[in-house]
Amino acid sequence: MYESQKIPCCENRHRMDWSSFVQKMNKTDISVIDMLNNTNPEAKEAFLANKELPKPENVYGQLDIKRVEENIATIISLKKELELSEGMEEQRESAALILEDNLKKNQFVRANYLYNHASPADRPAAAKEHKEANLALYGEPDEDVFWSLLGEKLSAIPVENLWGKDKIMYDELLEMIGPLRRAKSKIFRPRKETVEWFSNVVEIFFERFLAHIPKEKEKFSIEEACAITNEIIASEFGLRTTADTAVNDTGGEPEAEGWKAVVIPSGAVASTDCEQKIIRFPGRRSRGAYTQKELKAIIIHELGVHALRSLPYESCEVKSFALGLPGYEAFEEGIAKAAEQAVNRQYEDSGLLHYISIGLAYFLGKSFREVFEIQCRIEHLTKGEPVGRCFDSVQRTFRGTGELPNHKDLVYYNGAGQVWRYIEEHLYEEDLMEKLFLSGKTSMNDKRHERMIYEMRTGNWL
Repeated sequence: MYESQKIPCCENRHRMDWSSFVQKMNKTDISVIDMLNNTNPEAKEAFLANKELPKPENVYGQLDIKRVEENIATIISLKKELELSEGMEEQRESAALILEDNLKKNQFVRANYLYNHASPADRPAAAKEHKEANLALYGEPDEDVFWSLLGEKLSAIPVENLWGKDKIMYDELLEMIGPLRRAKSKIFRPRKETVEWFSNVVEIFFERFLAHIPKEKEKFSIEEACAITNEIIASEFGLRTTADTAVNDTGGEPEAEGWKAVVIPSGAVASTDCEQKIIRFPGRRSRGAYTQKELKAIIIHELGVHALRSLPYESCEVKSFALGLPGYEAFEEGIAKAAEQAVNRQYEDSGLLHYISIGLAYFLGKSFREVFEIQCRIEHLTKGEPVGRCFDSVQRTFRGTGELPNHKDLVYYNGAGQVWRYIEEHLYEEDLMEKLFLSGKTSMNDKRHERMIYEMRTGNWL
């Protein structure tokens, strides 16, 4: 619908004002997560208190549809300008990739908005547009992987020891899921030797970061975790931060120089915003205070990966080098999960529940409430996880509508597999850590990124 029309070959080509082009292109990049996050903190409590609600009453107060529509129009115009321009051959292909990625982001956000505001008669068409935009941006789950992961989860339940309420819960779980399907396992796990070697290297690489965490403390409040992160930023990044430990929920940010960590009172999960240079700690974290192990993991994940991989290219004129080249997400999230596991010297499967939840919604058509009830039962019967954490996970699965699956969180499982495979294939290489942590927001599996970084470093993008 929004693709540019084929430009007749007879049209005159012109020399592009590259600086102006880049400025316009940068403005079309958006944070899909921020725009589709719920801004009504009471929605969670209301949903948990009322089992009749099919989904939480989410509000998407940051979804700026006017900006999205303007971005789409600008991208179409820039794609035409790129086709008609002459010169800048090195940048042309890369700029086209960035524009296409930005278009997919804006189209997906627009599809969420249209679905939420569609009349009952228009809902099917809006759902179809949402699905197409979702698959274009995030891809499709693998059905064999879904059934393999679900099968492993169900196999972990000690059925022979269940009785009373737990036995009833297990029977309800099977009924909710419906007929099970056997699938050939596609689950990848790294060798023990790989995990041990990578753990040793990561421990040395992030030694200075981790030295700021008091070893004698076992628990850290959200505010303490935030303060320690700011201490690391000031000391190890060489940046002065004047950030307070909290910001208001209306979007106001404290004034600071460079990177900073803040506490979001209504937040449920930690996140990093590379454009605003902010690491956000969740004031409403379902597990409460961080353990020593959890704090190590979250600092390495958010600061050591998401922030550190942005730093080398923050001064680049093209914003995507610091915010993420097209298709980088899975590899970056894989690095983040592998690094946090390594720093705690314990491999764990990543993103399994996200993948299962998305599969339940996508392949079996389960609703928010149904996925939530299934996940609660699985977690209770296997690990005893709190209901609040299950909600947070399912909220992400349906981010943007509360009814249609959002495939963004496939990146955790897919990315972990990609990165652990990459580590095993490049074990003992001298530049491995540089490629993983200091090569910008790229995927080492994407040759286009390698070429784009080369062009930027040789001055073709400056």
